[in-house]
Amino acid sequence: MPNDFPGKRVVVVSPHSDDGVLSLGAAMASWVRRGAHVELLTVFALDQASDAPAGGWDARAGFSTEGEAAVGRRAEDTAACAILGATPAWLSFGSVDYERHGDQTAVRDAIAAAADGVDALLLPGFPLSHPDHEWLGRALVGGRMGCRRLGLYVEQPYGRSTDGEPSVPPWAEEALGARPVFGSVSAGVPDRVAKWRAVREYRTQLALLGMTRSLRRGPHSLVLGELVAWIDP
Repeated sequence: MPNDFPGKRVVVVSPHSDDGVLSLGAAMASWVRRGAHVELLTVFALDQASDAPAGGWDARAGFSTEGEAAVGRRAEDTAACAILGATPAWLSFGSVDYERHGDQTAVRDAIAAAADGVDALLLPGFPLSHPDHEWLGRALVGGRMGCRRLGLYVEQPYGRSTDGEPSVPPWAEEALGARPVFGSVSAGVPDRVAKWRAVREYRTQLALLGMTRSLRRGPHSLVLGELVAWIDP
């Protein structure tokens, strides 16, 4: 199966709201345009009913409680997905700043249920430098999750801050029993424009990520170079 079309049913696992779109927005738009049903599944989407004080990151984004952050950031997902043609879905697990609302087994089971029978499941694979991303990777990498094909993607904007070729950490390579090789995912100009527009919907996040008032690091800087390593059965 070529790198540019993973199948008719695709689930992109996003640790937080914004990660999936920042990393694979153009690819998602391309797959939808070519007939795929693409679901963006955010894992640490937080508990909308929680009145726990907002964690450090969400407080800096202007939210006062976990619930407020959950509602606000899901709304950004919804707007971004509408541009890409993807379907948003959320799990109410907490990020590192909050109560997890479940352990790694619970997270793995929830994602396996969402991925059962899909043609492709895409997980964050590099650089996994954020503690939530590594926690999620350790919970998921090495399991097939009921999907026909597994893909690992380079996380942006974190990936562009690294030197050399992307590679999974040793523990992930051991769990997979293989050394994944990352390759470009094709996307057309309309797909890249759609990603640029979708990224701009994450208004509470762009400044925190250093992506405002910068010609070098703005949303346009992420429209090229999306990378995926496919792990075939």
